[in-house]
Amino acid sequence: MTEKALKNIRVLDATHVWAGPITGLLLADMGAEVIHVERPEEGDRQRSPLIHGPGLLGENLVFLFLNRNKKSITLNLGAKKGQEIFKVLVQKSDVVVENFVPGTTERLGLGYDALSKLNPRIIMVSISGFGQYGPDRERRAFDPAIQAISGLTSVTGFPDRPPVRSGAVIADFLGGIFGFCGAMIALYWREQSGEGQWVDASLMDSTIFTLGDRIVRYAALGEPELIARLGNAYPFLPLDTFYSTKDGYFYSIGFGEAVVIKLAEMIGASECIRIDEAAETGMDLGWALLGQIDRPLRELLKGKTNDEAKVIFEEAGLDFYPVLTLDKVMEHPQFKARDMLVEVEHPKLGKLKIPGIVPKLSKTPGSVESAGPSLGQHNEEIYCGLLGYTREELAKLEEEKII
Repeated sequence: MTEKALKNIRVLDATHVWAGPITGLLLADMGAEVIHVERPEEGDRQRSPLIHGPGLLGENLVFLFLNRNKKSITLNLGAKKGQEIFKVLVQKSDVVVENFVPGTTERLGLGYDALSKLNPRIIMVSISGFGQYGPDRERRAFDPAIQAISGLTSVTGFPDRPPVRSGAVIADFLGGIFGFCGAMIALYWREQSGEGQWVDASLMDSTIFTLGDRIVRYAALGEPELIARLGNAYPFLPLDTFYSTKDGYFYSIGFGEAVVIKLAEMIGASECIRIDEAAETGMDLGWALLGQIDRPLRELLKGKTNDEAKVIFEEAGLDFYPVLTLDKVMEHPQFKARDMLVEVEHPKLGKLKIPGIVPKLSKTPGSVESAGPSLGQHNEEIYCGLLGYTREELAKLEEEKII
């Protein structure tokens, strides 16, 4: 049996919806025992098939992905008894992950200061929209809002059209991934020091970080085009090298001087090439020459299929990357070779396919062994097995709506 890097780590995953559960997912993939703490009767809001739907047979498919490999218990953290039980669980755990509005855990008596007194080795990962301090700390935030206020939306899209959000739930994923990074750094530090710590991961910080190349150049140079929407161009690669054919789109790169001249010959546009004029632009010569044949090249490609365009570009010595729709991505040989779609068994849905493991490790690879659990599926295992409650005590907790 393959070793799991985090096999001896226990995580209390008191999260909901997207960003927080992603941190728990990544920890669970690498072997940690991740206990998803949910509200009695209702559970994680992401369980509803009406949120980020459509669902299937009453199950939320996104929930089943975001909470794979986890265990589920129900616990009312708003009740004093529920808080007491959570504190006992903290004393038997290594990591707590939460994504409540900042200040909520403190009001419940479950903030880092309180929990670290019970367990000095505890690592608390708090994931929020804007972070644990600053004037916006208590603002609620969702992925599109963070994309907007972080500046990401402002630079996404074409200059003559309104800004657009990313096609992926990128802010939530980034927040969750950075939460995972923080947890791993804190675990490494604990191995050296014996001390836990508080990890503060915000969606806004995480998303702004991806704009670092623009920010550092704009801060130094102040040029407006560095913070403008440029469509498919880059501030330092001014031409759009996404192309349209009669049956699709593709991207290409590798436009050196000799390659562009050869491409011009192949498409019958050699008369457009003027090396002296290109040199006077101050641009990279290959890019300047490409600009000279851009119009005839695009006109030609309108009458070609993607496959025909691929032949032209590859014969000229250029890379060719078709813009694949997700159904084609899932059939791509590289996608399959990397096991990026794995199959798990679900008690209601049968065989279910969900995204695979990232990253790949040679000696301790992660694995996907189960989809998200049913609500409270592991109550008896955790409360009776880990905490020592009797079944009668468990039934009473349930009757009192503590679990």
